[in-house]
Amino acid sequence: MGNLINSLATVARSMETVQKGIALTSNNVTNARAPGYVRQTLSMVGLPFELGQGLTGGLDSNGLISSRKDYLERGVQTQQHQYSRFSQRAVTLGQVDSAFDVNGQGGVGEALDGLFASFLDLSVAPNSTSSRQGVLRQAQQLAGQFNDLAATLSNARHNAAHEGRGTVEAINNITNDLRNYNIQIRQDRRRLEDPGLDAQIHSKLDQLSDLVDFTVLRGEDGSYNVYLGGQTPSVLGDHQYPIHFDQSTGQVVISNDQGADITATLQGGKIRGLIEAHNGLIQSHQNDLDRLATAVAESVNAQLAAGLDRNGQPGASLFQYNAAFGAAATIAVRNVTADEIAAASAGAPGGNGNALDLADFGSKKIIDNLSFSQFYGEIAARAGAAVASAREEERTHSLMLTQAKTLREELSSVSLDEEAARLVEYQRAYQASAQVFRTLNELTQTTMDLLR
Repeated sequence: MGNLINSLATVARSMETVQKGIALTSNNVTNARAPGYVRQTLSMVGLPFELGQGLTGGLDSNGLISSRKDYLERGVQTQQHQYSRFSQRAVTLGQVDSAFDVNGQGGVGEALDGLFASFLDLSVAPNSTSSRQGVLRQAQQLAGQFNDLAATLSNARHNAAHEGRGTVEAINNITNDLRNYNIQIRQDRRRLEDPGLDAQIHSKLDQLSDLVDFTVLRGEDGSYNVYLGGQTPSVLGDHQYPIHFDQSTGQVVISNDQGADITATLQGGKIRGLIEAHNGLIQSHQNDLDRLATAVAESVNAQLAAGLDRNGQPGASLFQYNAAFGAAATIAVRNVTADEIAAASAGAPGGNGNALDLADFGSKKIIDNLSFSQFYGEIAARAGAAVASAREEERTHSLMLTQAKTLREELSSVSLDEEAARLVEYQRAYQASAQVFRTLNELTQTTMDLLR
């Protein structure tokens, strides 16, 4: 009688274990497309079978086994860091690339050629009011093009800074969520086996990898410790250490919770792409454009001052600018008349010597051993090369990211076909156990009837 009852208990336990497997399979199917979720399997163990010692065998569960592999997660995060970095850089620099025209079909390049061509026209007819007015028109055209391009660069930097501030906020929001997950784990260690919480945590880590590079270390209590850039503590157990955005110096600076500058340690993610574009590439374009505007204005003004206008007086300056606010952004044509343009050289009043000298500026090497047009072409070429390089890196890391995600999915994701097959196995096992249970129950009942 005792063996029958023990056998009933053994079969009941086995049926309960199979029910857990069915529930887990159902949960896998339900969450197959949930962000961060990976396949879970039930660890089943066969119990000892020794009738002499009252051990009737059977089946029992030994917890869940997650298919998540840390090395696969790190692989995806590493590629995501780099892809997002170059993708953001390409997007930000793309805002200014089209403003530069390397073919001379518009913009500053064409306006430069137009100005020096107008001086050449003036040398042909130095006393022509129409030619002098043409110089003023071309000068205004050039100043306007400098202003427009400077505004485009300034807007691109402003947008990069604005996005950078928003990215820092997003990073802090995600790390705060991770801190809250750690609190849940510390309050109840059983949450470590919760597939739902595990999925939420890794979904957040995937989101964070799009924004910034980081390293994750697990604490002894199972909590997730996050170090931004691999160095700066962001989440340690149930504590969060927010980072801060600052642009008071004109440059984007990211600091830790103690105010220390950590900008250089952040080498991946969207935030790195924004920093590189704002602090480096766009700023470099602005500086070069200001140098060009300054050189054009100073060179033309100096040459005009060396000549004589139509009244025999020293020529008036044509351009003005405010270096404190950027030469390219503020360059403008002074309020001069056509008569005040010095077409003649000092030794030949009424002639065209100074106009010829001004026309020569179109090919003369004045800045960095380059002509004005060549120097502008260098700026435009660097802008185009920076975008092309960022896009090439973006494509490369896109492929590598896809490969990393594919490998992670192959080894960790839920396969509906496999789950369907497993469900059939569980169903058959449950039916067999149920049949054994009914048979044992009938035998037990018969035995009890005989004993009566």
